Amino acid sequence: MHKHKIAAFPFDVRPGEVATNLRSALAAVEQAASSGAELLVLPEKWTTSFLPSFSTAMREDSEAALMELHKFALSKDLTVVGSAPGGDGDKPSNELHFLGAAGDLRPYRKRMLFSPTGEGRQVNRGTEMPATIETPIGKVCALICYDLRFPEVCRPALYDQADLLVCCAQWPNPRVSIFELMSRSRAAENQLWTISCNRAGIAGLDEKLMEFPGMALCVDPLGEISARVDDGSLLICEVDYAQADKVRKILPLARDLQKAGLWARD
Repeated sequence: MHKHKIAAFPFDVRPGEVATNLRSALAAVEQAASSGAELLVLPEKWTTSFLPSFSTAMREDSEAALMELHKFALSKDLTVVGSAPGGDGDKPSNELHFLGAAGDLRPYRKRMLFSPTGEGRQVNRGTEMPATIETPIGKVCALICYDLRFPEVCRPALYDQADLLVCCAQWPNPRVSIFELMSRSRAAENQLWTISCNRAGIAGLDEKLMEFPGMALCVDPLGEISARVDDGSLLICEVDYAQADKVRKILPLARDLQKAGLWARD
């Protein structure tokens, strides 16, 4: 099956309010499943948002929220992609998760930490590249926010011939035009459908508040936006993998990279 319904929910993630954020996510699972969606994308760190530090209790609450969402999404036959504090170090990592129908998977920890806000003071840096995961709707490669600026980090999606690229983000308004540009660029250069989910609301660290757009984008393999929301509401869109197959035949980027000796797969 080539066509699939995808949802993304760029909601207002409340810092440290795990129960509130979980209620929002559960409601989105219900609405997405009722709309026929097979995969739901949530924002970066949707359980907790960014915090100066993460106590043991906060990390335990976040993990419990992930487990509750996993069970509910599984009952709806829905895969959910997002990120949350993860790992067992003194500091957590900003850890990506696939929950629900795809299983309980934690395949990637954010590698490109946002240095202007000192993200490395709050979380540990990941050391691996994004993984492409087999899901009920095909091969999905997911990354986290600032990763989107770096073509090198996104390239595994092309190497693995993924069907879908996903980005979970908290990317503030002053740079939101770049978020849109990068989403379109990554879709076009890797020739695949891309779903980007960027939270709504106002939040920040060290009394430096930032406003977020509540933007979710569905971008086709040519880099054109096929659907979007800009108000924090639930995006429901359809992707057609046959379009990506057609684009890859007309413009065989993977083949030409290999011919040029630039297929930099480890």
